[in-house]
Amino acid sequence: MTTAENPPKDRPDTSAAPIRSEWHWHPDLPVKYAPYWLWPAKPAVVTKWFWQNWLQFSDRSIFLALAFLVAFWLQPVEPEQAGFAFGWMAWVFVRNWLLLLIVAGALHHWFYGIDGQGKLLKYDPRPYFKSKNALFKFGYQTWDNVYYSMMFGATFLSVLECFLRWSYASGLINTLSFSAHPIWFIALFPVMALWQSLHFYVVHLALHQPAIYKHVHAVHHRNVNTGPWSGMSMHPIEAFGYLSAILIVLVLPSHPVHMLFLGYWLMLGAASSHSGYEAIWARDRQALLLGAFFHQLHHRYYECNYGNAEMPWDKWFGTYHDGSEDATRRTRDRKRQMHS
Repeated sequence: MTTAENPPKDRPDTSAAPIRSEWHWHPDLPVKYAPYWLWPAKPAVVTKWFWQNWLQFSDRSIFLALAFLVAFWLQPVEPEQAGFAFGWMAWVFVRNWLLLLIVAGALHHWFYGIDGQGKLLKYDPRPYFKSKNALFKFGYQTWDNVYYSMMFGATFLSVLECFLRWSYASGLINTLSFSAHPIWFIALFPVMALWQSLHFYVVHLALHQPAIYKHVHAVHHRNVNTGPWSGMSMHPIEAFGYLSAILIVLVLPSHPVHMLFLGYWLMLGAASSHSGYEAIWARDRQALLLGAFFHQLHHRYYECNYGNAEMPWDKWFGTYHDGSEDATRRTRDRKRQMHS
C-alpha cells in the first residue's frame, strides 16, 4: 500500500542519495513510516500525505472508491441477505474473483507481460521467474501464484464477506450511518488501516515462528522476487488468518462500506504492494502510485518488517529494517538465531 511521503511526479528522482547496490531502485532511505507518528507533529506533512495517499489517484483511493461503488450501488446490504441464498452469495464470489483477476492480472500484464516500463522504478534487479521451476506448483511462479490467490485468497474473502453481509442484514451487528455519525463514519477509514497494520504485524510475526513458517508461511515466501499475483499466494491457513482482520466490524460500529474497504485493502492491496515497483509509469509520468518498499525489504531479508509502513510496530518491537547495511546485518543475525 502507498505510504510515500514524496512520490515521483513528472519523472523519477535520481538526484537524491545513491541507490544501494542490491537494488535497482529504491525510495529515499531510511524507509519512512506514515507521518502520523512524527514528533513534534508536522500538520503540513500529514496533510500532504493524506492528499497523496487518500485523495489523489493511488491504490488506496481506488479501494475507497470501489468500496463506495459496491456498498451503495452494485450490491448494497439488503434485507434478503438475512438469509443465506445462492443468488446474492454467488454474486459476492464472482465479483471478488473478477476483481482480483482484473487488478492482479492487469498489473502483472503491465509489469511482466508486455514489460510496460522495463525496470523503471523496479526495486529488485533480478528478473521475475518466467522459466520453469520445480519449486512452484505447475512449474511456474505465475500459475502457482494465480492458483493460490484465486483458490484461497478471493474465495476466503468471499466467505467472510457473505457472513458479514448476513450479520449486517440480520441485525447481528448494527449499521452505522453517515447522517447519524458523520465524523466517526469518515474517521473509520484510516482507523481500519491502523487496525489492519496491528493485525498484520501480530499474525505475520506468528507465521514467522520456525515451526509455523516451515509448514505454512513458506508457501508465500517462495516468492523472493514478487509480482502482483504473489500478494495473495498463501497457504490456506495463512490466507484465513490474514483476511480475518475484516472481522473487526463484528465489534466496531461500522457501515458495510467500511467492511468492503478493508476487504479490498487486504486482497487487492496485496496485489499492488507485491508488484515489485514503486509506481506505474506511463507516457513519461506517474500514472498510479503503489509504493511498498517497506514490504519488499521483508521479502528480501525475511525476519524483519512484519508489519507495514502504516504504523511503526517493527520499530517499537525491534524488527525494523530501514534499508541500511546495519539493518541488514542485524536482520541476518536475528534470522540465524531464530532458525538455528
